[in-house]
Amino acid sequence: MFLVGTDTDCGKTTLACALLRAAAHAGLRALPFKPAASGPSGPAGDPERLAAASDLGVAASEICPLRYAPPLAPGIVDDASAFVSGPRLGFLKDTAQETGPIGHVRTVMEALEAAHRPDVTLVEGAGGLWVPMPGGTWLPAWIAGLRAAPIVVGRLGLGGVNHALLTIFALRALGLPPRGFFLVDTHGGPDAARAHNPAVIAAASGLPCLGVMPHAAADASWLAAEAWATMTGAAPGSPGP
Repeated sequence: MFLVGTDTDCGKTTLACALLRAAAHAGLRALPFKPAASGPSGPAGDPERLAAASDLGVAASEICPLRYAPPLAPGIVDDASAFVSGPRLGFLKDTAQETGPIGHVRTVMEALEAAHRPDVTLVEGAGGLWVPMPGGTWLPAWIAGLRAAPIVVGRLGLGGVNHALLTIFALRALGLPPRGFFLVDTHGGPDAARAHNPAVIAAASGLPCLGVMPHAAADASWLAAEAWATMTGAAPGSPGP
């Protein structure tokens, strides 16, 4: 599964860590993976948090092949010129880069899967859908290149419907239909929009809401009953309009 955020700081890592713990509780072997991460390392870093939440004994350096210190989009750190002054790069051209960063990262991920034999691999993206990635590529090419099924992760609250639907319909237009969506309460403050976000997004997209994660959730009671079956099943989400 590829967790695709609707934006930066929408709760992807917090959700991924909660899913890893919930998987262990449910008797599932879940492998965390972060293709590329930027920003300082340490206990608060995304790869470190994912490794700590896993029960497979993986290290942050194993599950994140590409690491960049500056807190910028991975592709900008890797080579900003590819995005600001280079030729326009198409999605289909990006996916053909089998020997570039995408191919390298897929090889690392497949080796980890062979070693740990997970029931599900949880791949966490960087930022939102249109994030510059290493090799002059964009995040959609990594979803396709890693041969992963997208799951949308959005922020619960005002603006959440717009952000989630934009991401869902963009993925469908790219031929990468998501299987469902999660919403995360990232702040915990009052927001009347939260009551309707899940139902509105589900009705408009035809996708199942796999869970609404409360702020500082203590357990996995927020997970929808069909969440694991949907994430590990073969059927993609319904086609968009």
